[in-house]
Amino acid sequence: MLKKFGEFELDAGLRRLSRGGQPVRLTGQALDLLCLLVNRPGELISREEIKGRLWPDSNVEFEHSLDVLVNRLRAILGDSGKSPRYIETVPRRGYRFLAPVGGEENPSSRQLSRSNLARRLWVYAAIALLAATIALLIVRTRYEKFIPRAQAPVSASPPRRAK
Repeated sequence: MLKKFGEFELDAGLRRLSRGGQPVRLTGQALDLLCLLVNRPGELISREEIKGRLWPDSNVEFEHSLDVLVNRLRAILGDSGKSPRYIETVPRRGYRFLAPVGGEENPSSRQLSRSNLARRLWVYAAIALLAATIALLIVRTRYEKFIPRAQAPVSASPPRRAK
């Protein structure tokens, strides 16, 4: 899914941020934080949730690391803490993404979805055909057990010999 905000486009699946069609270099954790914020615009995301997502099992100095990461992300987006356009700081609680976010399906993922759907349909059709064939074989064998086949009537006269 391609997310658009301001002059930026974020493709979380490909982990790519671009500004006006030009790629923007972003480190892993900054990109993770941006994805988290952009996926929930207008919603307060607590510092604890961010720590759980970005530093789940780490003993790093979390407070300082998060502040540095947010400042780096703001610099990349051309944002500021005093008059934010994108990332608002809610003191001692967390962060909120302010800009409206529009989304559209990525054309390459749409094509992938179509081919994936076609493949699934073929698999389901093959399974259904196989199941129907097995069911017919089972019914036929069960049917013959309970109802014997009709045999040709036996005639009383001896069979004729060919001359």
